Amino acid sequence: MRHRPLAASLAFGVLHAALLLAVALYLGYAVGPDAYTLLGLFWRYGGLVVVAALPVWLALRFRLAAPLVALLAASGYVLGVELTPPGPTFRDVAELERLAEPTGIIVVEHGLYIVHYMVNASVWVVGFLLTGLVEAAARTRSSALPGLPVAPPWLTAPTNRQAAAVAGVGGVLHALAMTWLAVRLGVTVTVWSAWSVLAFGAVGAWLLAAAPIYFLLTRRLFAPVTLLAALVLLDARAQLTASVDGPHSLYFGAWFAVLALFALAGCVEAALRRLDLPARIE
Repeated sequence: MRHRPLAASLAFGVLHAALLLAVALYLGYAVGPDAYTLLGLFWRYGGLVVVAALPVWLALRFRLAAPLVALLAASGYVLGVELTPPGPTFRDVAELERLAEPTGIIVVEHGLYIVHYMVNASVWVVGFLLTGLVEAAARTRSSALPGLPVAPPWLTAPTNRQAAAVAGVGGVLHALAMTWLAVRLGVTVTVWSAWSVLAFGAVGAWLLAAAPIYFLLTRRLFAPVTLLAALVLLDARAQLTASVDGPHSLYFGAWFAVLALFALAGCVEAALRRLDLPARIE
């Protein structure tokens, strides 16, 4: 019985990956097994499996709805924009640059959503985990919401050490996903070396997740971690297009400003509770 949720979620993840890959191949994208190295194949195909399997497992094991809703919205959006007009258009760079001879370099317009979704699956996974954490914490605190069938001690009555450990792990997962995305996008600062930028951003990415999670578990402050989950999902959403104006460089490089926003949101929430206003989080 214990293994049924895991098996069912993995089966759903495989079907999810197969559907998206089938659509991508139908549209003419080079996403077949021969297009990648073994590691690249594992990262992309495995990412499509995990990004769907995790929300389904959370739904079956803990009855969490938010990650599954977020998954359905994300995958539904990706499939929708790929399969509705105008659809992907393949153009040679020579056509765009008005060159006399074709270059053989193809640019895809109005497409590649599935490809970007696949390669950035780790960021979506972090976002889904955060939405699940917010829902789980809310349902263990509020009597107006249905409780969880299974709730770990670090969620219901955590010690400071347990909260710090969970927050630390969450910070590491967030930092790994965001640092990898920064490397892939080539985020740089002209006055710093690349390694300095990555180290600075990685430390900030850890703090951006660890601090909100810690205060969620110890002080039941929902605003910072809810903002974090929203920003992660919005960042992932922005990566579905190949725009140079994506928000990740700001999120990764100016993390101190984002952290200040989280602190402000937490202070406002704490003040509302202290004033005992109806708007407080029960």
